[in-house]
Amino acid sequence: MFDSMGRGRSGGERRGDPLARMKNLGPISAARLRAVGIDSPEELRRLGAVEAFLRLRRGLPFDISLVFLYALHGAVTDTDWKQLSESTRARLRREVMKGS
Repeated sequence: MFDSMGRGRSGGERRGDPLARMKNLGPISAARLRAVGIDSPEELRRLGAVEAFLRLRRGLPFDISLVFLYALHGAVTDTDWKQLSESTRARLRREVMKGS
């Protein structure tokens, strides 16, 4: 995540990768999603941000922050994660708690 903001990177890494081209995502986020079996934007949209986040938390050997949850939701809805309302963020957190 945050790798899509372009700090120190050319856009070339993202051009050929549909997951990395999604809003809020980039090559690192795309690689993490693939590591848990999410290989395409369609699969991410089908699963939704909460299920994708839960898969990441269960499947990767490091902590996944709530900001990644917000970024995933933004990717699915084509919204900058920083623009999500507090009520949307709270709803996502509740859904994660139910699914944990």
